[in-house]
Amino acid sequence: MPTIKDGTGGKTFNALMDEALLVKLKCLPAASGLQPYAEAFADAELIKTCMCLLENDLNVSRTAEKLYMHRNTLIYRIAKLKRLTGLDARVFADAVTFMILYRCYCGRGADNEQ
Repeated sequence: MPTIKDGTGGKTFNALMDEALLVKLKCLPAASGLQPYAEAFADAELIKTCMCLLENDLNVSRTAEKLYMHRNTLIYRIAKLKRLTGLDARVFADAVTFMILYRCYCGRGADNEQ
């Protein structure tokens, strides 16, 4: 794994991403767990939108094209996600955080009722 030497102490890219993600996750409301996100996780369109947005490098126009929807509809969905979760899917760290939280939510086993 290549290392990044610009003021990082020679840490690998993965180590830096892990640290950034931990910082981001610590900012989320831990006391209430994943419950505040349940409404967003239950919305299949939001999940599909966020996944597609990540697959298209956060490019709104290309994502709208892939989802066969108007660009403004996509922007509305992104705004809805932010309203429900506080995470902006146009910001890479927020989009990845949302998807990780979603996967954690889905992996809860019997507790997960969708």
